[in-house]
Amino acid sequence: MSAPASAPWPGEREARDQQLFDDMAARYCRKDLLPASRIARRHRLIQTLKVVPEIHQPAVLEVGCGAGFSATYLAGYYASYLGVDYAPQLIAYAQQHNQGVGVTFEGRNIKDYHTDQRFDVVFMIGVLHHIDDLEVAMAHLLKFLKPGGWLVANEPHPGNPLISLARAVRQKIDRQYSSDQQPLSAADLRRLYGRAGLVDIRVTPQGLLSTPFAEVIVSPQAIMRVFSSLACALDASLTRLVGRLLQPLTWNLIAAGRKP
Repeated sequence: MSAPASAPWPGEREARDQQLFDDMAARYCRKDLLPASRIARRHRLIQTLKVVPEIHQPAVLEVGCGAGFSATYLAGYYASYLGVDYAPQLIAYAQQHNQGVGVTFEGRNIKDYHTDQRFDVVFMIGVLHHIDDLEVAMAHLLKFLKPGGWLVANEPHPGNPLISLARAVRQKIDRQYSSDQQPLSAADLRRLYGRAGLVDIRVTPQGLLSTPFAEVIVSPQAIMRVFSSLACALDASLTRLVGRLLQPLTWNLIAAGRKP
């Protein structure tokens, strides 16, 4: 699962991904600016953070924050928010459009980033599968957590055959798609978190119907906005009713673990 010991750190794959996200920054931001995808992306973020116990006004760190929309979606939830991303164009957008009280953005590769601040929650949306040498990266991420703090990640679910099909199609038609990624199963995530020394590890399904709206822009937005809202509502209801039985069909997995 981890990159070979001889692989460069931060790594050639990460460098390629950094350039990719910088090149497509404007297009990437559209997903959070159009109503249908914005609804689904906010829903995914909220569902991801719901897996950890409620913490009053936490200090949060988002790894791979992109254009910083999480800071806006979570306004009122945190006491402080730090977003770190290695794509300069996305960080420039975040600093211009998603600043707020207690919000800071840093344009760095998280592996090279250091701060004396410690956080109650460190979270990532679709980031781990882009990182080289995951076990080294996890050890570094844990340094940012307070004792008792939570590390949370939302990752594509490789057990869903639709994920594999979507990746294969996208590699054929989208030249900007980053196909050089490490798929992480539920077992991979549990093992990764366990080796990092985290406890109370939980891996839960997320995104039965809503995820396509979060990732694909479809018009007309007036109609798609209604469908996206309905998909998010159904996701939440089905998860409560059926829970883990839906895991083979979900688009994403949420992994969470607590630092002792």
